[in-house]
Amino acid sequence: MLARAGDPVPGSRQAPGARGRPRDPGVDAAIRAATLELLAEAGYARLTMDQVAARARVSKSSLYLRWPNKVALVADAVQHRARAVPEVPDTGSLPQDMQMFLTGLLRARGEASRALAAVSGEIATNPELRQAWHRGLAGMLTGCLRQIIDRAVARGELPADSDAELLAGLPLPLLQNWRLEHHGQPDDAVVERIVRQFYTPRPPHRCARETAR
Repeated sequence: MLARAGDPVPGSRQAPGARGRPRDPGVDAAIRAATLELLAEAGYARLTMDQVAARARVSKSSLYLRWPNKVALVADAVQHRARAVPEVPDTGSLPQDMQMFLTGLLRARGEASRALAAVSGEIATNPELRQAWHRGLAGMLTGCLRQIIDRAVARGELPADSDAELLAGLPLPLLQNWRLEHHGQPDDAVVERIVRQFYTPRPPHRCARETAR
């Protein structure tokens, strides 16, 4: 089951429901925004809790009341960034759905992509951040892609025995590898190539149709 953007992140502190004053969501949002800004500017390794508190204009005690350490804070900020996931289209066509979703994803990245890129180098070695990444943005995106694939299978566009998990997990690594190989952001033309190669069902081969007669 995929985690939602508002679910608790491992290691984060949640205020008891019946004790004390309720947390100010505006303060939480300011802290998360400051965290993502600093990630984009300085990277994960140089990010400090003091910097976040200063950028968000909150006291360190307020910061530590909400998150016990940098890992928990960054994990929570990354997970909340998942709310920028595009809506899942339902045009009745696998190529169109995939094209619209991936194009919308490229449009939505912007500053978030720079911030998340600053975290990606730590994901491989930091289990807590890796868990937050998979439960957050990457997990939600894969879930959206899986929904598109499952609908295509239900409509008969893809065979019933299609590997939906593999097909749903393919676009994100392809886009990421493009960034690494070409030192830049993929554009609509790259999305079109991915959709044409992997998500455009082809009619049965003529020989196969004649044999079936």
